[in-house]
Amino acid sequence: VIEAFNAKYPNVTIDFQYSPPVADYVEKLSTLLYSGAGPDIFYMALENREDLIKGNYVEDLSNEPYMTDGTIPDSVKTTYGADGKAYSLAVDCWVGGIFYNKDIFAEYDIAVPTTVTEFKAAVETLKANGVTPFALGFKDSWTIKPVSLIAAASAVYGKDIHWDDARSAGTESFAACSGWSTTFELMKYIYENGNTQTAFDTDYNTACAMIANGEAAMMVQGLWALEPIKEINPSINLGMMALPVSENPDDTKLFQFPDFGLSISASTKYPEACKLFLEFLTRPEIAELWCSTSKLFSAVKGVSVDFDPLAKDVEAYIDAGMVCTQVDRGWPTAFGPEYESALSSYLLDQDSLEHILAGLDASWDNALAASQAN
Repeated sequence: VIEAFNAKYPNVTIDFQYSPPVADYVEKLSTLLYSGAGPDIFYMALENREDLIKGNYVEDLSNEPYMTDGTIPDSVKTTYGADGKAYSLAVDCWVGGIFYNKDIFAEYDIAVPTTVTEFKAAVETLKANGVTPFALGFKDSWTIKPVSLIAAASAVYGKDIHWDDARSAGTESFAACSGWSTTFELMKYIYENGNTQTAFDTDYNTACAMIANGEAAMMVQGLWALEPIKEINPSINLGMMALPVSENPDDTKLFQFPDFGLSISASTKYPEACKLFLEFLTRPEIAELWCSTSKLFSAVKGVSVDFDPLAKDVEAYIDAGMVCTQVDRGWPTAFGPEYESALSSYLLDQDSLEHILAGLDASWDNALAASQAN
């Protein structure tokens, strides 16, 4: 992409610097921006988004043409924002859902479920035929959270995209929201119907190998799992479906998550050049180049890519509007670790769901107070 930009605009130089891992990157970026020596354009991670926006270190992009003319859909453009404003250009989207082996489903005459009853019936059919329903790799603890977010996308945010605002205002709570109970209960159901006895001894790569080798029929994960699965078994006939959360098929939404977004430093000396580069990324041919290479879906409206047959399943949900793009992007920064800790506590029966949800309410309030104090 940078080569294409430089060819068209030789008077502008883009110096790309890569700084993994995320935790180190967040600390390094924050330090540079606070000292006034930050980059002109940068990836604003979830971990430091709130602090950087509140500190006025990030340019407001809300009035840029691609944000106002429909190029970037409304459901995507404020994902990295605050107070209805856009502070990043979302470049691509991953999706989270259920990978499933289409050949195994066909062998046992299982249709893609759209309700909880159908979903559980599919699981029981697989078990009755000696097939492990879900591949679980919870030794890598980060793999647990996506399962819950994929459920919450439909159970909570698919019904109220502004649930976070209501929680912060005190008009909603984890304890009183049936959608959060559903989220945790479905997460446990998936845990109880996979390689349960070995889940916390099995890592992510091994879980990918399980579904790749036909040792499990499904895996609840983000699109990033496609490549390691296909590396093991290039000919696997994979599909992706949304996780049902009720008896109403209309509630079944795929989690579409704006992933990589670029922001402009509020103190850049080259605002016009920076804005030109971001606008360049929204041009259809460049958006297609980006996403066909990264094997992700474009955040630019109307740009579709055909990097895998599974993409047709995903685009059917997108075209039907059966997606939800908001889950943890609006959470107070300090709340995330508390939430992740609660997931494993519930799975391992270390606490009751009632107490866990009440604890999440307290953690939210504490995290919100801390962010407001800062």
